[in-house]
Amino acid sequence: QGLTFHLFLVIMTAALKVEVEQLVAKIDDKKEGQKALENLTEIIRSKGRAAEPFLVASLPKILEALGDKTKQVRDAALAASQAMVETISPYALDMIMPALLAGLSMKAKPPQKEAMLRLITSIAGKAPKTIGYELVNFAMPVAEFTCDIKKEIKAAALECMTAICGCTGNKDLEPFLPAVV
Repeated sequence: QGLTFHLFLVIMTAALKVEVEQLVAKIDDKKEGQKALENLTEIIRSKGRAAEPFLVASLPKILEALGDKTKQVRDAALAASQAMVETISPYALDMIMPALLAGLSMKAKPPQKEAMLRLITSIAGKAPKTIGYELVNFAMPVAEFTCDIKKEIKAAALECMTAICGCTGNKDLEPFLPAVV
């Protein structure tokens, strides 16, 4: 009976992996991209950690959609990425770091930059110790946007910088953080 249950879990996991991969493949499709992202959001919310390994691998594609030309696709990508940040294990941050940093590049589109800054702020609130370990990697890219010409990006960058600087774990620095930011 234990073997049957194990086999059942393997089949269900394989089916979930295929489902996520099929949805991710549709993100670039102009007609199906929004629906694919909405379905991914539903999987994230309903399956949670069971789908995490497959979703972590798909995060770069989801974050790339934050720069899409259509607002509906951007909104769907934002909902999916926010749901993922709420669900993801703090230990998975190492795996998603390249995707987060790519979204903070100067080549990223303004909506993508703003969304990335807000996602990092959310992660800092959820997993401050994890962000504290990655602070050295986040500090410069975020700091560059604190003087951005777009006020939305600048505001998001200041909020993000405040959040990540609060993750140092050094209580002696807290009174000086506003001056540092």
